[in-house]
Amino acid sequence: MIKRKKILIIDDDDELLVLMKAKLSKIEDYKVLTTSSPLEALNIVSSENIDLAIIDKNMPQLDGLEVLKHIKEFNENIQAIVMTGFGSIEDAVEAMKLGAYHYITKPINYDELRLVIKQALEHKNLKEENRKLRQVIQDEIITENSLMKSILDKAKKVAPFDTNILITGESGTGKEVLAKFIHKHSKRTDKPFIAINCGAIPAELLESELFGYKKGAFTGATSDKKGIVEQTEGGTLFLDEIGELSLSLQVKLLRLIQHKEFIPIGDTKPKTVDIRIISATNRDLFQLVKEGKFREDLYYRINTIHFHLPPLRERREDIVPLAKFFVKKLSLKYDIPEKKLSEKAIRQLLDYDWPGNIRELEGVIERTILIEDKPFINNIIFDNFNVSKSYINDGKIEIKPFKELKEEFEKNYFKKLLEFTNWNISRASKLSGKTRAEIYRMIKKYKLKKS
Repeated sequence: MIKRKKILIIDDDDELLVLMKAKLSKIEDYKVLTTSSPLEALNIVSSENIDLAIIDKNMPQLDGLEVLKHIKEFNENIQAIVMTGFGSIEDAVEAMKLGAYHYITKPINYDELRLVIKQALEHKNLKEENRKLRQVIQDEIITENSLMKSILDKAKKVAPFDTNILITGESGTGKEVLAKFIHKHSKRTDKPFIAINCGAIPAELLESELFGYKKGAFTGATSDKKGIVEQTEGGTLFLDEIGELSLSLQVKLLRLIQHKEFIPIGDTKPKTVDIRIISATNRDLFQLVKEGKFREDLYYRINTIHFHLPPLRERREDIVPLAKFFVKKLSLKYDIPEKKLSEKAIRQLLDYDWPGNIRELEGVIERTILIEDKPFINNIIFDNFNVSKSYINDGKIEIKPFKELKEEFEKNYFKKLLEFTNWNISRASKLSGKTRAEIYRMIKKYKLKKS
């Protein structure tokens, strides 16, 4: 059974409400609710699953734009149409800024209103489908590789059990993605999944980040701080690059694993916590144990179940499916048309060794789809800071000096970036991760001009 769309009409003109309800109910199979009170409208929105609100701009109790603002704060997915008998461009712009889908003037043209309502509801459906698709894409692991498939099968089997897991593999092979996959298939799936990179935080700060501290524990500790361990209660703690932990922190982590308890800095009483720990590293932990840099007892505690992820160069059958997956994922992220990979582009992807693995592949695809302005991708834009070969002349390779390639890449990259953003420096800065000042320097350096 198809669910009827619920439309709420808010206007202080009771006669108009009766007319609009009759018209809309007749035109389409909508469930139409009406109210002349803006305050009652907010109660209806909180109790009914409203799809679309039609709001009068000028009402005595509360201005229509204020009503729109409150509705969007409660549920941003509710579509809104603002109507008024005293329309102005300023009002229309303000309504759009607040999230209105459209703005119409009185007297109402019901053919126009019907079309706008249909478009607004289609827009709502599309946003919801994209949201669901993003969630599916976020959680998906793409592979045609037999070894990876066996790893995923094994991961599903052990996920429901609270055993400690160690994931190893080169940087960029997807260790955190596998950890999230295990969490998703565990009994803790509705609890937090929190990841921390043990190598990215200075050792002197990592303990307070993990275990928190009491007020007055050190200079600057003006209040109690709950650490990541405590924030993960009931869920999964992912310790990336665990091989970077200091020996003193390894002792405290061992206590956490063995006894499910820890002591915040400056406290004397231990706290208990119910969490699962998944660890990961790109280093050889066993060799670190031999060198006395990693505790042997901790190594065996975290290594109950071990997964080793193969590098992308050893699962080449996954390169093209992953590339297509990233094209779809990133097109959704940036709300741009999804492009297709040409045979030439696929050949370029397969000819490359991918030292940065899946992480590098995603970065290359992101760069390419943002700069390529045609529906088909014919040239993959590799990072010329790390790659000494340039694909030209329909796939033939030309070796150039690094400095020359770097300058060619910079000039072409910023030229395409600025064309793509129509020379909107703020947007170009956001997409590229470069500051506005850096972009202006590149414009000056390469004498780039808006065509």
